[in-house]
Amino acid sequence: MLTLFKPYGDILAEQRRYGHIVNVVGVNEPEGPARVAEIRKKMKNCDILQADVDIAVNKELIEGADNLRAIVCTSIGTDYVDIPEMTKAGIPVANNPDFCIEAVAEFAMSLMFSIVRRVPKAVNGVADNNWLIRYQSGGIELKGKTLGLVGFGRIGREVARMASGIGMKVIAFDQYINTGVTSVEIEELYAQADVISIHCPLTEETKGMIDKTALERMKNGAYLINVSRGGIIVEEDIMAFIKNGKLAGVALDVLGTEPPAKSHPLIGLADQNVIITPHMAWNTHEADEKAFLHTLEQIKAISEGRVPPSVVNREALSNPRLEGWFQNGEA
Repeated sequence: MLTLFKPYGDILAEQRRYGHIVNVVGVNEPEGPARVAEIRKKMKNCDILQADVDIAVNKELIEGADNLRAIVCTSIGTDYVDIPEMTKAGIPVANNPDFCIEAVAEFAMSLMFSIVRRVPKAVNGVADNNWLIRYQSGGIELKGKTLGLVGFGRIGREVARMASGIGMKVIAFDQYINTGVTSVEIEELYAQADVISIHCPLTEETKGMIDKTALERMKNGAYLINVSRGGIIVEEDIMAFIKNGKLAGVALDVLGTEPPAKSHPLIGLADQNVIITPHMAWNTHEADEKAFLHTLEQIKAISEGRVPPSVVNREALSNPRLEGWFQNGEA
């Protein structure tokens, strides 16, 4: 039986779900040098690494992991994995490409509704016994407004479908895919969009792309939403644009550092129409079931000597170190 190593969080769910196929192990030591040492030791003996945003999968992590057959990411994005380094090392990386498309799209829409109608401010007012807050919580209607999507992958397309259904005009900037809605350059999107929603992956090109310069080019009174990855927005640049009214509202489900420090400048600003949620857009019963079934399929394939079905770096499969581990060269 192969060993699956999950170096973060609780492993009880994985033991319950995958324990009949693989030996599931986790980390017992708390934060600090002892934990690092335990991770290094267990990496050397694991066959499958279960990865997510909680851990950086880099050259240092896989050093000495000679038994490592594959990395199974439970997320869609793989920005926390050094894909070129894994490919060079001959380690296939598989992701979970479809599990939370609807969940994240619906969450983006819920954040949009919340900030354009100033729902958090109203909720706080009622909690403070201020029923008259309703006169200070007016917002805008979305019908007829322009939604600008930065990124037009599967989630972006689902958001576009939903937004079109309530009568919004949808435009999108995506340097790779330009189908389905009006495609515009990023500067045009900034200038036209009443609401900007981010759905691109975190890459060297997108890291920090929403900075002071980008914010200055946005429409006055625009709303900004990010359910993709922290790091795309330069968070410290946002506060000034909230104060001067350039941004009418901001909703972030992801941050550059998670969880954030208590001193993070955007925490606790619901009354100023800033919403921070704890990277939860993916978290629905339906998405969890999809994630479980696909991860199970990936792990079962590896344990049976088959290439997992969602490898993102197929070049790694030609590495000689994999000889004898996978009988099929195709998923």
